[in-house]
Amino acid sequence: MFNSQENPKIGIPKTLFYYSYYPLCYKFFTELGAEVIVSEKTNKTTIEAGLNTSSNELCIPLKVLYGHVLYLKDRVDYIFLPYVISSSRGSYYCPKIIGSPDIIKANISNLNLLSLDVDMDNLYSSIFSSLVEVATKLSLNPVKIYSAFKEAVEYQKKFNKYIAQGLLFDEALELIDARDGKKRALNIIKSEQEKPLTIAVIGHTYIINDAYINFNLIKKLKERNIRVLTSDKLTESEVKDSIKNIKTPHWSLGSRVLGSGIYYSKDKKVDGIIYVTPFGCSSDALIKEYMDANIHNTKPVLTLTVDEHTSDAGMITRIEAFLDMIELRRDNEKTIHKHSTMPPKEEVRVLDINEMLNELSEDEQ
Repeated sequence: MFNSQENPKIGIPKTLFYYSYYPLCYKFFTELGAEVIVSEKTNKTTIEAGLNTSSNELCIPLKVLYGHVLYLKDRVDYIFLPYVISSSRGSYYCPKIIGSPDIIKANISNLNLLSLDVDMDNLYSSIFSSLVEVATKLSLNPVKIYSAFKEAVEYQKKFNKYIAQGLLFDEALELIDARDGKKRALNIIKSEQEKPLTIAVIGHTYIINDAYINFNLIKKLKERNIRVLTSDKLTESEVKDSIKNIKTPHWSLGSRVLGSGIYYSKDKKVDGIIYVTPFGCSSDALIKEYMDANIHNTKPVLTLTVDEHTSDAGMITRIEAFLDMIELRRDNEKTIHKHSTMPPKEEVRVLDINEMLNELSEDEQ
């Protein structure tokens, strides 16, 4: 047990809600004198440790969580892993995500988990209550709790602002403490806007931001001089507005994926959408059906399903074929518009990647 006269070491797994609320948690704990230690980026060792400890029935995000927890287990006094229940009224996270602390404790013994309820229906009020309980348990300075939380909220809002401007997770995290952060952010945004092709990458934040799970998808796109926008970029109001006329499922994360898919499908600056989903995710299977039924314009959509068995070579082939088709399609549209006096049609069927690959194969025969 932690000695209250020393600074506790609090571990945060670099997965799941790390990609949403790490700035808030980091700032709160460090303001109170705790040392925050984050697990390594997901790698082969992380995956193998998770596979050897977890159940085969779990999805890849939870198997990865096992690996991150095992990395932190003997390096920290406590591991912060809350029960995150909801993000808005009437919607909930996946039961396995909600119960992840219990799932972890069932297979890993001698863990000091800080697992408190966080109901984001009333986000900051709920988080504040939970963090106060944590700080009290750790005998951290009670006088500083409110001021520490206030600092943490402002820190998180600064991070969220960078994300909403179009910066990726690592970019926003790097600039949040930089004195010239605003200037550097504007330079990044300006540089990205000048790129000839824009691809929206949508999916759960812990999938699209974990380079090992998604096979460095964003890096691969950037290497081809492509601007990347993600589902993280959208604010809650933008997501809700995109799905306000749709009877959506009650999954919080799924609603964001669906909302961002519909939003980007209507964005004329976006050339295509890549949807990354973990194999075996029941909520994503339903969201895919909703997307197919509600995206009716000219955006090509590629769905990539990932797990621990996914082949990097196969993934690269599909991505490259998808991008080649988009570039070819764009060039053809420019030629048609140049020589045609007829206005372009407003609606065209959704282009499925499997259909495009079949058409490409037929052309080559």
